[in-house]
Amino acid sequence: MNIPAKQICDHIDTQVSKLRKAVADGDRVSMRETTAVIEAYCQLLKGTAAQTQNQIAEAAPVKEYQAPEQPMTLQRPLVTHSENEVGEKHNLLDF
Repeated sequence: MNIPAKQICDHIDTQVSKLRKAVADGDRVSMRETTAVIEAYCQLLKGTAAQTQNQIAEAAPVKEYQAPEQPMTLQRPLVTHSENEVGEKHNLLDF
């Protein structure tokens, strides 16, 4: 979410005004609500600052892909059977 910091600060100022009025009136419910809103705006500002730092870190140059020097070759599995084993059925649990 890209919200300009100035706009968030303006909203915080509005909430601080509401908080001052709630303190003057002694309205504890309004005090809790407005402080929660102010806290949320502060967290939003912290998040946008951290997000900006992450974007700078992500913009670091990326190394180019290098092909392997020797191409990989596919090999067939090596299976050996003795002459006695070819015609007989075996239990997989026999080692």
